Amino acid sequence: MTERAKDTRADIVGAFNRLVLSTRDARPPVAALLQEAGVARSTLYKHFDDKDSLLLEAMRGPLSVLAAAIDETADVESLTALLQHFWDRRRQAADLMSEPFSIRLVRALADAIAARREDLDRSDMLRVADSQLSLIRLWLSGETPCSAAVLAAKMIAIASAQRNALRRT
Repeated sequence: MTERAKDTRADIVGAFNRLVLSTRDARPPVAALLQEAGVARSTLYKHFDDKDSLLLEAMRGPLSVLAAAIDETADVESLTALLQHFWDRRRQAADLMSEPFSIRLVRALADAIAARREDLDRSDMLRVADSQLSLIRLWLSGETPCSAAVLAAKMIAIASAQRNALRRT
């Protein structure tokens, strides 16, 4: 990919993020995105297969923070801040963690975990990713009330226990 193509792709992702944060709509209309990014529809689809692909690209940073929770040395403050961000936008976050998009989100989180860990196979990475997102989904729904900091600590502890159990099997 050329530098210009990388810049265009980054501009599209940046425009998408600005729209999501300013409108609180996790899936802003394509027309608004095209206007914000200053690109044509063909340019958007040259870089992304669909809006969900763009959404996954925009979530690379948050997914990296979630993937880090698999380690006991995870940055609790960053995870807590991300969870608080999700809580502040819980309607949108819950929508993203629901089907059918949740399946792609689990796979993307498993990919982010794979970039950090080589001691788990793909199936186990998917299991850990799905359970991490399930913890967040339950919390956002109000089924498991606690602070973002408590959830972050629980996510790290549970992921560590899962990783250790899965390595032994």
